[in-house]
Amino acid sequence: MILQTLQDCARGIGFSAFGVAPAIDEVRRRFPWAQSVICVALSYLPPQECPSDDRPRGVVARFARSLDYHLVLKEKLSGLCEAIRQECPNSVLEICVDTTPIPERKLAVLSGVGFRGWNANIYVDGSGSWVVLGEIITDLRLSPGATRVLDTCYECGECIRQCPTRAIIRPYQVDRNLCLSGVTQHRGIIALELRAKLDNRVYGCDVCQEVCPLNQGIMPATPEFAQPLFPGAYPDLIELISLNEKDFQARVRGSSIGWIGRDTIRRNAAVAAGNLRSKETLPALEKLAEEANPVLAEHALWAIGRIEAQSY
Repeated sequence: MILQTLQDCARGIGFSAFGVAPAIDEVRRRFPWAQSVICVALSYLPPQECPSDDRPRGVVARFARSLDYHLVLKEKLSGLCEAIRQECPNSVLEICVDTTPIPERKLAVLSGVGFRGWNANIYVDGSGSWVVLGEIITDLRLSPGATRVLDTCYECGECIRQCPTRAIIRPYQVDRNLCLSGVTQHRGIIALELRAKLDNRVYGCDVCQEVCPLNQGIMPATPEFAQPLFPGAYPDLIELISLNEKDFQARVRGSSIGWIGRDTIRRNAAVAAGNLRSKETLPALEKLAEEANPVLAEHALWAIGRIEAQSY
């Protein structure tokens, strides 16, 4: 009875999918008391946008264009926890969203929430792979869902062919060192051979999802992610390169991309400007090149050289 109640509650909260997985070894190592894992998926696909002008602009992956999905997902999972406690007041519950070291995608498959695509993302009926995952670890013994078919991609392989860095080595296996989404999030020097591949990306990469036939025709479904919020889809690169600490704290720190830090955002914006060969960004880049931070200076000089080379 509780499962049907929770399914109805999850649907009312707005989750795209709901399921239950057994508490596998990876979970019990972290939570020895666990018996079951309640798994959910939430569509993060925002409304389609277009750049509003011809200024030099970067691009942000769809999962980071609005509210921080961690906050949205935690709030919705808290609502689901309240429903559980009404049925089982003494239950032990632990919300997990992304940062807890448990195998989220494996659990999503075991719970029946979705199936794995060749690009290693989880696909959910009606939402494609435009979803984020969350879990509630519990001491309740709940019946697990039915595992979905593993190989739904058949022989398509479009994500493998279209990945800019060939980061998808083989079906279901991604080299994190080559994945451009990871490159934009890691601090430090970006390898020279990867900089041009970034194009004008300043956070994340959607290519393997954009080219996937299973993602065509998917529509936005979660109102929270329709709210306009910095950085949006196409942030102004000059603003990002010139971002001072005061503006970072006021506009960026609480956004979906703020966690990577001001310097990493500015580094990415410099690389994007260089790839756009945008002469408009040269004054901002020249100022960035004078920064004491050697990482920022190095990427700014690379971008300046790339822009100036285009002039000859």
